[in-house]
Amino acid sequence: MISQMFAIALKDLRLLSRDRGALFFTIVFPLIIAVLFGMVFGRVSTPGPLDVVVVVTEDGPLARSFSAALQADSALHVQVAANKESAVEIVRRGKAAAAIILPDGFDARAEALFSGGSMPVDLLGDPSRAAELGLLEGKLMEIGFRQFMLAVTDSERLARQSTDINRQLENDKTLSSEERSAITKLFSGAEELAVARKADDGKQGANGAQSAKGGGMTEFRPVRIRSEMLAQNKADPPSTYAVTFPQGVVWGLAGCVMAFVTTLASERAQGTLARLRAAPLSMHLILASKGMACVASSMIMQGLLLALAWSVFGLRPLNLAMLIFAMLVISISFTALAMMIAALFRSGGGTDGAGRALILVLAIVGGGSIPLVFMPPILRSISVVSPFRWAISALEGPLWRGGSIADQFAAIGSIALVGLVCAVISLGGMARWRRGM
Repeated sequence: MISQMFAIALKDLRLLSRDRGALFFTIVFPLIIAVLFGMVFGRVSTPGPLDVVVVVTEDGPLARSFSAALQADSALHVQVAANKESAVEIVRRGKAAAAIILPDGFDARAEALFSGGSMPVDLLGDPSRAAELGLLEGKLMEIGFRQFMLAVTDSERLARQSTDINRQLENDKTLSSEERSAITKLFSGAEELAVARKADDGKQGANGAQSAKGGGMTEFRPVRIRSEMLAQNKADPPSTYAVTFPQGVVWGLAGCVMAFVTTLASERAQGTLARLRAAPLSMHLILASKGMACVASSMIMQGLLLALAWSVFGLRPLNLAMLIFAMLVISISFTALAMMIAALFRSGGGTDGAGRALILVLAIVGGGSIPLVFMPPILRSISVVSPFRWAISALEGPLWRGGSIADQFAAIGSIALVGLVCAVISLGGMARWRRGM
């Protein structure tokens, strides 16, 4: 039985090797996708809310106000973490682009805005989402200016600041009389602005915020951002090719799926399967043999792309054994997907056309063409049904993202679950068309 299975599998692999079109879309096309995405990935901007996680390490009123401003901003989708460690883990798992840490001493330094201080913010970013981090830094500066204008129009805070500034002016013997007069006028004008703010709340604050951003305050920085990329368990952050090669792999898997779906459909239409059944071979043995060939071609394709990523682009897997295990599970799951497509449609043309349409939709929804972070929220929710999404996630963990073993097994388990569902559906469909042969 084993020799018969290998003979049929070898036959299918030989047929694939003779089909230049199938070979192109299985090996060359995914490589083109990976390289092109790597070249343009850093130039893509995000249209939707940016996922971030916020940690307030010191429970002060100014830190709470800054955190509330982040959560109220429509350009951000904010989740709050209890501590820095849990926030970093969320970023490592790819659930957020960055962690925004409001460190100890935030309130004390924010109180000193008028005397050279600034609001400190630690930004810990995901290196695979560098394009989004520049936008996030700009957003933090915008919120910082809004917080500054709230401070300018807060009469009680201004009173405290004036007292502190006057005390510093008395102790500072290096200032000239002109400099002392200028600083005094500055706070007098700020106090007048606070009174006007009380008289017409909201309108003057908005105008003031615009003038603060667009006027002659280009050197003033209310927020001091200390930005750092999270190391993925190695010294240097990954290149964009570490992100795009999993996308290239799933397109190769799509090529393998469609090659074997087409083979099954043509063999059904030409009567090859009926002739094989006339031999002393069970249908389960025939299908298992074809599935073995599909798994083998998928593993070969993934191995070639990994070898190229390793030798040419310098990508070193963090966990090679886990990566190989993920590749095997992915190959089996996509083989189940191929069997499901072949089982759902009776005609060869219907199988081929519907299969290509289904694969294209699943690939787009699952992040095979556009990374999930750039998709609208509704598509990201729908993507949970796509094996492409979980295949990319299962490859990224051991390849470069890192994270705990439990997280990596969760991603691998998700793609295995999708494959199991496809296998169950395919068994029902094949039982129907076997009876019709």
